[in-house]
Amino acid sequence: MQPDAKAQDLLYVSDLGANDVAVYTYPKGSLVSKLTGFGSVAGLCSNKAGDVFVVDEAGPVDVYAHGGSSPIRQLAASGAPNGCAVDPVSGNLALTQLSAYEHGAMAVYPKAKGTPKIYEDKEIDATWFCGYDGSGNLFADAWDRYGNVELVELPKGGKAFKKFKLGKTFDKAGAVQWDGKYIAVGNYGNGLIYRTTESGHVVATVTLKGGDNVEQFWIAGSTLIGPAAQSPGVTPFWHYPAGGNAYKTITGLTFPFGTTLSVAH
Repeated sequence: MQPDAKAQDLLYVSDLGANDVAVYTYPKGSLVSKLTGFGSVAGLCSNKAGDVFVVDEAGPVDVYAHGGSSPIRQLAASGAPNGCAVDPVSGNLALTQLSAYEHGAMAVYPKAKGTPKIYEDKEIDATWFCGYDGSGNLFADAWDRYGNVELVELPKGGKAFKKFKLGKTFDKAGAVQWDGKYIAVGNYGNGLIYRTTESGHVVATVTLKGGDNVEQFWIAGSTLIGPAAQSPGVTPFWHYPAGGNAYKTITGLTFPFGTTLSVAH
């Protein structure tokens, strides 16, 4: 990691093809480092302190300090974890599960440490990506027993999922993130982002031109950063919620999957 990198905001992009995490200055997009040594790198998320969580489908969750070149700790995970999110209220870390159980589940690590509490639902096959709203409620997109994508919520302090039908046809579920007003739910394969109320009602659709392969995006204020899961890999930037054509693109990736922004302090 370059010595001056820690003083800057940093954009992390997981690259499935190279099985590493590329680190760039933000918003300039200059490459400063690559994190390696993963079994099968997947989704990314970060907390207010700038710590970055790297989900590894074949191993533990690696936690990096802002600008760090080696993990400051690891969190044991089971099955095939995929996406993650940090609660801005409590600091808890949530992890989606693809195949750890006979039905859909999410793991929540108190204060992003130790042993997680597992929340399950027998009416769900798997959870894909997740995100907290500003009040500590946890949302995720999931498959039901019939292969339909639905939005699920684990309310703050709750023990069971609420489930909402979005009334949309999905090729595949994409990222889930609170955009400051709505839950943004990605429709991977169509380049669409659904701005959704906390009761599951889609109020607006954002179209990302050239963004059909965007899977785990990250919203940073008025910018949406979306790695395109394709080869050769690129990471475009779009105005949000305007969408339309990308105004900036990072190139040089193999098959990018997820991204997160770590803010300097």
